[in-house]
Amino acid sequence: MGNIRFRGFFTHILDDRKRLAIPSQFRNVLNHESEGRVILTPGYDREIAVYPLKIWEEIEDKELLSLSMDYLQSRRYRRHFTFGIKEDRLDAQGRILIPDFLLAHARVTKEVVIVGEINYIELWSPENYAVFGKEVEKFYSEDAEGIERLRRRKDENTSR
Repeated sequence: MGNIRFRGFFTHILDDRKRLAIPSQFRNVLNHESEGRVILTPGYDREIAVYPLKIWEEIEDKELLSLSMDYLQSRRYRRHFTFGIKEDRLDAQGRILIPDFLLAHARVTKEVVIVGEINYIELWSPENYAVFGKEVEKFYSEDAEGIERLRRRKDENTSR
């Protein structure tokens, strides 16, 4: 994954043409890593995921193209992303145009919460972000313990 690192939290407003100004520190990473080219997809939790093109192509190669289209579950999972995908490029002012279908998916109307997720960016409605944030906080200890058990199991399997 190289130098791709999106960190931080911002709140911006969509303009009247449904363009969103990407925070400057995120723009710098996008311009450096993917010449400002991005992929927007529906996220898992009613948000919009924004990937640098380079990272998205890795996901396509490692995850989506490896799925057998012989299985309904694989087709549905893959289509979750491909049915709602949009490729874009930052404009001269560092904005992206967000299509209506993605705004509806994330229930974004005007205000957008922009969150760095290390190798990609998430766009949330303030309401969805608040609800999911409470869920993250509520289950943090349980999730941390479960992930640690998975890591140990993985380490045990690789050391055999």
